[in-house]
Order: sequence, then structure tokens, then C-alpha cells
Amino acid sequence: MITDIRKASATTLSIVAILIVLLLWHLIVAFTPRIKLAGLFLAKPAEPGYVWQNANHADARLFWQNTDVVWQEGLEHPEFKAESAEIEGDWNPLPGYRFIDKNKGLHTIWTPGLLHPDYMAWSDKTEERWLPVTGYRFTEEGDEVDCVWDPNKDYPDLKIKTTDATDQYLPYPGYVFVEPNTSLKVVWVPGTVNYEQPHLVAGVTEGTWNPRYNYRPSRMSDSDKIKLAAAAIITYKVISHL
Repeated sequence: MITDIRKASATTLSIVAILIVLLLWHLIVAFTPRIKLAGLFLAKPAEPGYVWQNANHADARLFWQNTDVVWQEGLEHPEFKAESAEIEGDWNPLPGYRFIDKNKGLHTIWTPGLLHPDYMAWSDKTEERWLPVTGYRFTEEGDEVDCVWDPNKDYPDLKIKTTDATDQYLPYPGYVFVEPNTSLKVVWVPGTVNYEQPHLVAGVTEGTWNPRYNYRPSRMSDSDKIKLAAAAIITYKVISHL
């Protein structure tokens, strides 16, 4: 009888000890910043943007494992269209989005005309849809982010075309870039030599041409024509919607 009582007491003490450990652990977790309860004996980082120091993820783990957390850049927020920035506690909007008022929270709005940070594409009017920047095309059908340079392509609305070299543009004959290497905007300039037909110069009215004064075809070689066109080329890295 005494032996049974002792066994029962030992069992009871063991259960009580386990319960005390559990209670103490839950209290410790409750008052430990940046981790929270995730189930029986389980904990996980309490705030978005943090991961386990030695595991590079935020999955729930047993409490006796290492529960130190660190801030990690590039993690998507579970609630908002934002990702963790380099500075601890700071957030950046996802590509195509901007914060409505960062001082009041991480709420965002899709904004057309924003350049993707990793690809040569800008946000379209439709949310989550992208358009290649001028001079580029999507790499393949259905891929609406990754872009490659599209050489020798005409843009009639802009009066420019691309060259073989990446990020180099040529204005249509008679036009010149308003701000070379800064913008793709062009303007018609009377008197500009037509690099495709060197015997002509741009007239006063846009789209009209006049004979070039004292032009002698024998003096204009093919290489001279190439040089004439090359002089009009600019190198421009698109940084925003035109």
C-alpha cells in the first residue's frame, strides 16, 4: 500500500513538474519579444520580417531549439503588398505598388508607370500586369516580367527606333532628341539632314522635305551616311514611363 502511494505521489509530482515547466515556458514566450506560441511546445517568430537565426525560415519549432530571431530582407508581408527592407523594421512596397501613407501603415495601391526594380518593364493600368519599356519585349509568350532588348524596332508614335546595341535609340529622319541621354522625346527640327536620303533636309512644316543646298552625291559615301545616322543615336536607360 505504501509503495503504491509513493508511486502515485511520484507520478503526480512528475505531472505537476511538467505542468510547471509548460506554464513557465508559456510565460517566458508571452513576455519574450518577437516570438509567439504556435502550439504545444511550439514557437515561431511573432512579427513578419523575422526568421530563426540558424534556419533562415519562420516555421514553428520546439521551444528547446534555438529561438533567437533575426530580420531578413526580401520577405513578403503576409497581409500587405510589401516586403522587408534592408533596415530592420522597415518595409518596401512590392513592385508596381506604392504606399498610400507609410506613416499610417503599410496599405498600398497599384500605380501605373512604375519601373520594375529587377526587369525592364513598367506597371500597366491593370493591377499585376506589366508592359515592356520602350525598346524591350517579353522574353517569351506568357512571360510578362522578364524582358530582352528588341533591336531595329520602329515606334511610329514616338518617332524613334531601336538599334542593334542595347539601350541605343535613333530618331526618325528630321527629328532630334530634346534631351539626349535623358529622355526619348523628340522634336522636328527644320534644316536637319535626312540620314537616309542625304540630299534632303527637313522643311519648316513637320514631315516635309527640301532639297539640300549644294549637295553633291559623289561626296557622300556609304560610310558617311552611317556616320550621319550614328551622330543622331543616343544611349538611354529608361527609368520611368514616357
